[in-house]
Amino acid sequence: MTHFQDMPWRLPVLLAISLAATALFHGTRGLYETTEGRYAECAREMAQTGSWLEPVLNGHPHWTKPPLTYLSIRVPYKVLGPTTWAARFYLIPCHLIAISAVWWLALRLWRDRQSAGVCAMVYATAAMPMAATQTVSADYLLTVFLVLAQACFWEAFRKQSRLAAHLLWLCMGVAFLIKGPPALLILPAMVMVWFRLPKPDRRSVPLFAPTALALFFGVASSWYVWEACKHPGLMDYWLKDEVVNRSLSDKYNRNPEFYQNFIIYLPVLLFGMLPWSGWLVFRWREVWAKICVPGGFRGMLTGFSDEALWLVWAVAFPLGVFMLSRSKLPLYVLPLFAPFALGIGRILVAVHLKDSRFLKHARVTACAALMIFVVGKAGMALYPSSRDMSRLYKALTEQCGVRDPSRLAVLGDKPLNGLSYYFDSDLAEVPLEKTAEWADKGGERFLLCSSRWTEVKQKLGGRMYTEVPLSKRWHVIRVANAAGTSSEPQKVTH
Repeated sequence: MTHFQDMPWRLPVLLAISLAATALFHGTRGLYETTEGRYAECAREMAQTGSWLEPVLNGHPHWTKPPLTYLSIRVPYKVLGPTTWAARFYLIPCHLIAISAVWWLALRLWRDRQSAGVCAMVYATAAMPMAATQTVSADYLLTVFLVLAQACFWEAFRKQSRLAAHLLWLCMGVAFLIKGPPALLILPAMVMVWFRLPKPDRRSVPLFAPTALALFFGVASSWYVWEACKHPGLMDYWLKDEVVNRSLSDKYNRNPEFYQNFIIYLPVLLFGMLPWSGWLVFRWREVWAKICVPGGFRGMLTGFSDEALWLVWAVAFPLGVFMLSRSKLPLYVLPLFAPFALGIGRILVAVHLKDSRFLKHARVTACAALMIFVVGKAGMALYPSSRDMSRLYKALTEQCGVRDPSRLAVLGDKPLNGLSYYFDSDLAEVPLEKTAEWADKGGERFLLCSSRWTEVKQKLGGRMYTEVPLSKRWHVIRVANAAGTSSEPQKVTH
């Protein structure tokens, strides 16, 4: 190991570089509908109503998830206001903590600092974890506590630590408070390794210590039990809709078809570990020689080391569940990239053990990945999207002069949560058949349409209006004066 006496970057240096790369241009791209807008708006409404435990969206309780992610947005919102930075701020510490947890996990798993440094660098500069820092959702917060839980497991396994076993179940409990049952998908990997121990040795690794399990159930169930007692029928909703229907039905229309695995998950899994997975492809013969196990499939079952067995189960079991589920989104598989990084980092060390240039090339590759990440974020300003609610907000305020959000409405019955967040106000929704009634409330009014604007103009009849196209998708119908004004309609093109 003479060529690996130093890590590519020591952990503090790696964290500092990752902090700079993550923070630069963090708010260039605005919040996208629907996921990012929904999380941000729910956090804003919780702050406006003073609610800490009960999520609120569009003026109604929003029970799909516990409030921890919303609270992670709410606190920066109170300081920074309704900005993109406030909504995404929590993702920066999430990324840094995840990198540190991967380093700790690799240190306990592989038991050498060189591998730990390489694994942490691989995770910090891989495409998927970096991209996840730009998307508001519960998945990165969940990933942080799952990686911490797995690090605690290996700490308990190596050091026979009761404290680490209790911290493991504490982290699992918090993960359950973030997103519910998906937090349990890492458990089979740990159980498989633990069961390999001889029975007398299992007592020295107290994975299922009663006090640790009690800690898990106390933390994991706390919010659910509290709210279910206050709101009868809520537990039935969670079990039926959020667990059974979301996983086994297409009720929520989250890409339920099986072929969506190849459209959604396959590209993420193939390209999410770039550039490091590319290194392995170019040296595939050496890689295969390091990972192959004599004896075929049966040899895999018996010949795997504890570390390899954990890696396989930590990826295969959750991925199998995700593929069978009727709800599929790219960020669901984000927790798998920690074991990916640990496996790839360890293989890189093994394959390039005798290459004195490895450290230099690894640093250059990592720097290039971070540079591409930063430039890509900056370049988002050049590629407008109709889903970007900050651009739409800017167009409405600057091109149309919408200053009072109470005079702005959205056509249809689907709220634009991200736009409400930027306006820092609830926006009304107006069905097509009530367009004239809305216009007759008097004063200057603005109706935002993504389609059917021709029908809107027909509903307005002889009322005076102007039409302002903001983009190919978005048009604004501006009703200039009070109710019943008769004048020729005008179309203004900007």
